[in-house]
Amino acid sequence: MDKLTDKQQRVLEFISGYTAENSFPPTLKEIASKFRVTIGTVQDHVNALKTKGYLERKKDIARGFRVVTGSEPKSSPALIPLYGNVAAGEPIFAADNIQGYVTMEKRKSGHHIHFALKVKGDSMTDSGIYDGDIVIVRKQDSAEDGDIVIALLDDEATVKTLRNRRIKAYLEASNSRYKAIINKPFQIIGKVIELRRAYG
Repeated sequence: MDKLTDKQQRVLEFISGYTAENSFPPTLKEIASKFRVTIGTVQDHVNALKTKGYLERKKDIARGFRVVTGSEPKSSPALIPLYGNVAAGEPIFAADNIQGYVTMEKRKSGHHIHFALKVKGDSMTDSGIYDGDIVIVRKQDSAEDGDIVIALLDDEATVKTLRNRRIKAYLEASNSRYKAIINKPFQIIGKVIELRRAYG
């Protein structure tokens, strides 16, 4: 197979990751939106990938192409949804709350559902988590003592350290300015497994 340009490689990775996450490929419009280019430019990239043997495509079908088996990027990433700040009463996993997608290297061990959240506030600064950071979260409804979790508290998502004591579990901030959340019911929806930060 012919070598790909950097842009072609990124388009191929996006198509491969999107397909792995959704079980169907993105439309040309979705690819164009992802890379902020015209559909015509995407068509050029897709045609080049087809010519070089990386894609197979059926004409006149919106999602009518697939990555050729064996040509997937070696580090083919999964795309996971990035959810924004959740207001009280709004479901965190609502489609309207998706702000974009974050790539994540696929892990071979086990099948897990992941999502990403943008952190709001400074209650976890002593754990190295700052306002505006993005946390990668493995969806689960329980965790161990000391795990950093995403919990629903009054229908709002919050990132805190879980403290699991004999009498009761509670949520602890990593900033001395904030008190632990002890006497309020909460629901764990995931465990933080990775942190992303944009510089500049």
